[in-house]
Amino acid sequence: MPMKLDNTTVSKRYAKALFELANEQHEIEPLFQELLVLRQVLQDNPDFDAVMASSSVTLADQAQLVSTLKKPFSQTIQNFLQMLFDYKRMADLGLIIDEFEKRYDAANGRILIKAVTATPMTTEQTTALGQAFVQRFDGKIASVVNTVDPEIIGGVIVQVQDRRIDGSIRTRLNQMRELLAQPLS
Repeated sequence: MPMKLDNTTVSKRYAKALFELANEQHEIEPLFQELLVLRQVLQDNPDFDAVMASSSVTLADQAQLVSTLKKPFSQTIQNFLQMLFDYKRMADLGLIIDEFEKRYDAANGRILIKAVTATPMTTEQTTALGQAFVQRFDGKIASVVNTVDPEIIGGVIVQVQDRRIDGSIRTRLNQMRELLAQPLS
C-alpha cells in the first residue's frame, strides 16, 4: 500500500508544476499576482476550508463554490483550481500558494523578511532592514512585512527564508531568568 504524502510534500509538488507551467507560458508574474489575490480571498473567507472539508456539504455544492471562486481568474488558474478540487486537494491551496511564492522569490532575487516589533517600524527602519538582508543573502529586492506584538517588549524578531533571529527583549529577559535560576556551583 503506497504511503500517503504529507501536505508539505504535496504543496511543493503542485507549486513546482504550476511554476514550471507559468514559466513555459511566460506568465510567471501575472499568475503570481493572481495567486496573491486568491490568497487574500482565502484569508477573507476563513470558513472556506471547513466548507470544502465538511461531509454535510454536498459535492455539488462544493463544486458550485469552486466554480464561483474560479470565475475572476485566468484559464490557467481556473484549470489549476479545478484540478485541486478533482483530486481533493483544495485544503492544500494556501500551502501551494506559499510554495509558489518561494519559487517566485528565488527566481526574482526577492527576499521576504518578516519582522516582529513591539511598535510599528518606520519607513527608514524597514528600508535599512531590507537593505541589510539583500546584501547578506545576495538578493535583488527585499519585501519587509512588519507585525506589531507589544509582548516582545522591545527589539525585533526577524524571519528570513528558513532563519529566525530573535533579538527581542522578552527573549533576553527569559534567558536571564534561566541563568539566575541555575544553582551556583
